[in-house]
Amino acid sequence: MERYPCVYMRGGTSKAIFFHEKDLPAERSRWPEIFLRVMGSPDVKQIDGIGGATSSTSKIAVISPSSRPDADIDYNFFQVDILIPNVDNSANCGNIAAAVGPYAIDEGLVPAVEPKTVVRIYNTNTGKLIEEHVQVKNGRAVFQGETQIEGVPGTGAPIEMFFLNPGGSKTGKLFPTGLRKEPLLIPNYDPIEVTIIDCANPVVLLRAADLGLEGTELTELNDNAKLMEHIEAIRGMAAEKLGFVSDWKTAKNISTSIPKVSILSSPRSYRNMSGNWTQKEDMDLCVRAVSLGMIHKAIPLTVATATGAAACMEGTIISDIVAGTAGKKAIFLGHASGVTAVQVELEGDKVKKAGIIRTARRIMDGYIYINN
Repeated sequence: MERYPCVYMRGGTSKAIFFHEKDLPAERSRWPEIFLRVMGSPDVKQIDGIGGATSSTSKIAVISPSSRPDADIDYNFFQVDILIPNVDNSANCGNIAAAVGPYAIDEGLVPAVEPKTVVRIYNTNTGKLIEEHVQVKNGRAVFQGETQIEGVPGTGAPIEMFFLNPGGSKTGKLFPTGLRKEPLLIPNYDPIEVTIIDCANPVVLLRAADLGLEGTELTELNDNAKLMEHIEAIRGMAAEKLGFVSDWKTAKNISTSIPKVSILSSPRSYRNMSGNWTQKEDMDLCVRAVSLGMIHKAIPLTVATATGAAACMEGTIISDIVAGTAGKKAIFLGHASGVTAVQVELEGDKVKKAGIIRTARRIMDGYIYINN
């Protein structure tokens, strides 16, 4: 068997295995097979690995010191598919990014400065910078605190995250097609109007009503094969328009992570994944996110960032769903687990900064063993 030193961490509402790049084989072509075995993919239960059989828990982060003058750490993210032998390195994971700062401090990759250390992170997937403000005590990241985030039981120390100039993460443009809303024409389906935005990650936004949904549905939608096929067709056509695939039908196997999908409706009350009520008065917009072909149990941070940015700008489909969000500095998004706030700072038609509060925790460290 082979073994590799690693740390298992929660970042926001996701979990990942963290590796130092120096501890992995220099031959990067070996990494995908190693990561599949680490997670136990492809297998619906991921029973022979550490994956949790959800997109939120089938993730890898590879960390190294950065050679860039504007960054301390390079963060390379990998999404490991569950059902197919695919490792996608094309997108960032914002939730896992929340754990990068604490990891870097505790692993001695950046000097620990009390009471708060600023960690500058370069995400290699998107070529974008993330700034994190991490509480520190006795030379270590602080994990215990009073901050509660929806989708995670208990509380933790707050991590202030800022996505810097997040527009055009993969395409170079905030609105890659040049339009703030447009119809997608997909064979065998009615035309559907969407907004395609690239902010932290490429995301296609659509109205819940156009799918025949209320917008308050939860993960039971994953059992509706016809609906999920329709959503994947929309995602695939957006992927084709963005140049990620040459044929929209192949996106489900080739471009599995991006674009992501944000299904939107006006504020409304519903019972969330914990069985508690999320009230419409606490949100600006109701959102259901789709990741790896499944309804997300909370919301990916990059989807929250892109949705929040679109809500702050005139002319997107969000303008047709709810009024009064354009120009706001904080957007409250009601998702499957509760409400997440996104702070958006605009500079004309440019997103200068997007900020979100997260928590993270070091769960375990040691060695991961895989069959060779």
